[in-house]
Amino acid sequence: MTGRFERQIPIFGEEGQRRIMSAKVGVAGCGGLGVNVITSLAMAGVCRFVLADHDVPQVTNLNRQFIYAAGDIRPKAVISAEWVLALNPCADVEAVSQPIDEVTASAFKGCDVIVDCLDSFQARMALNDYSVAEGIPLVHAGVTGTHGQVAVSIPGETPCLRCMLGTMADPEGPVPSVGAAVSAIAGVEALEALRVIAGMEPSSRGRIVAFDLESMSSESVEVIRDPDCPACGPR
Repeated sequence: MTGRFERQIPIFGEEGQRRIMSAKVGVAGCGGLGVNVITSLAMAGVCRFVLADHDVPQVTNLNRQFIYAAGDIRPKAVISAEWVLALNPCADVEAVSQPIDEVTASAFKGCDVIVDCLDSFQARMALNDYSVAEGIPLVHAGVTGTHGQVAVSIPGETPCLRCMLGTMADPEGPVPSVGAAVSAIAGVEALEALRVIAGMEPSSRGRIVAFDLESMSSESVEVIRDPDCPACGPR
């Protein structure tokens, strides 16, 4: 395993790198967060992906979603799959060009980790509920302007994303977004996913870590499981 990955083996260890190279990773959402996460994971050695996004590129995406081109009317999941194969022609990539809901979340069956790069609260909760039901770790991130957050939910061990985020509504109107801030939060999210895959302790396990990139500060908040949570509470 020398050569391409020799600089990261001191971080993950040889066994961790083997896990990374054999893992199957689901990425829900191939927008600003998603394209950065997909790129980081593929470059780190992940070879098997399930990529889900039904949207097609818009011109307003192009300030941060660097793998797309104006006028391409194919679903982002399909374009993202081609991007992964350009980075690693031996990769095994499944593109899911459907919205994430209670039914289509099953596309992530068999994944070792699911990475939440969605921008819809309803879709995010459907993804969370599937993660809990299947016992698949879920790595979450969100970003608005120069503020972002990252969290990791391990079913059976930590509160789920419903406990962490509570009841939210999707924002009305366009969300402020700049590529540099999106890339920064996505980099943290990808690193947490790699830690989960490698069998290491993710820093945001069971907690929300909020980043203010304007003041270059962060805050970590540990979350208590909601006993009435419909996803991870007692049944």
